[in-house]
Amino acid sequence: MRRMTECLLNVDLGELPGEDAQLYALAHIANIACGGHAGDDASMRHALALCERHGAQAGAHPSYEDREGFGRRALDVTPEQLRNQIKAQCARLAALASERRLPVRYAKPHGALYHAANASPALALAVVDGVVSALGTGVTLIGPGTGALHDAARTAGLAYAREGFADRGTRPDGSLIPRGQPGAVLTDHALARDNTVRLATSGGVDTVCVHGDTPGAVALAREVRATLDALALPAEPLGDGALRLVLPEGIERRAARDALSALPHVLDAVITEEHACVYFRPEAPPEEPRLALARLLRLPAPLAERPLMTIRVRYDGQDLHTVAARAGLTEDEVARCHTAREYTVRCVGFLPGFAYLGEVDPRISVPRLSTPRTRVPALAVGIAGGRTGVYPFASPGGWNLIGTALDFTAFTPEHGAALQLGDRVRFERVDG
Repeated sequence: MRRMTECLLNVDLGELPGEDAQLYALAHIANIACGGHAGDDASMRHALALCERHGAQAGAHPSYEDREGFGRRALDVTPEQLRNQIKAQCARLAALASERRLPVRYAKPHGALYHAANASPALALAVVDGVVSALGTGVTLIGPGTGALHDAARTAGLAYAREGFADRGTRPDGSLIPRGQPGAVLTDHALARDNTVRLATSGGVDTVCVHGDTPGAVALAREVRATLDALALPAEPLGDGALRLVLPEGIERRAARDALSALPHVLDAVITEEHACVYFRPEAPPEEPRLALARLLRLPAPLAERPLMTIRVRYDGQDLHTVAARAGLTEDEVARCHTAREYTVRCVGFLPGFAYLGEVDPRISVPRLSTPRTRVPALAVGIAGGRTGVYPFASPGGWNLIGTALDFTAFTPEHGAALQLGDRVRFERVDG
């Protein structure tokens, strides 16, 4: 499996009217056009407001002063002229950002200037000098992995982020296919995803770009961001034949298990509270299980709604009084809180058929016992933190016991666990 990577998504923004705000929610870094090839005070203020709202880091995106050619034509300017242009553009954005007390942490030259400066030490120095004059030395310059921009940034003491492009095709030597030629701009999601995986796991880039003016930019950015987020998930080998992955927040757990189990060479997938454990033959490890989770985040699998199971409970547990006292409630109120919610099976474990059900009403969410009991009776209903559950057998246990399940069989050897991942459960109070 490829190594974990923390590669950021940067998106070129503030260039077009009617720009989709979702791009700011997807971007780690928003490269904001600051008047050279596009943008004015109104568009910059709007872009900065969206950065603040969605948590994207603001970056300056200066260029040749070429609004007619959208900054994609190389212009004949002296290094001194270029330095002054870059300084003025970046300072303009910084002044508007200061109105919101928003830092400008990145700078990335646009279009033709990006390539011309990287090939010319004199132009690269002019770009870096202009950026530093306007934004200071705390800024990170974004540019190609090697070349004059990298060298000039290092000489000036700037941090440097090596960039790759998810939505651009490349030649065999790794250079970009010039715009206007077949294959230069990629709009196919699968190609963009493959590009992202290749770049982010190569060790040669720190950030991947999606251009805001690429057709279908929102869908492409969503694909790239989900892929980068998945590749950033910690993955811990468990011996030679298993891998433990951190589950992304918000993922549907049963769908995650099914998607991982369906991967070639996977023998089993087990979902726990925070992780997925994937088991496979050591001689044939799965290619990249984290990407299967990324696909679920991007395109959730349709799932048939599970039937609602009702478990009848007599609220007579030996810790019911303690739970009530800690919550400042009566025992009847604890029972009402417990029966008022519909729960979902978050995982199954500890004992065969022991289902961890969540989420418990915060008012009755109490920690595990400091000293577990050596014996908890079968069918005892307990609470520990945000989880509740039914002990299928008599066993040791440290949950707070609030009741007893009636007429419920949690596990049989013939059929396994009665409650499965994703099942819906409610408790019904029975008196007497």
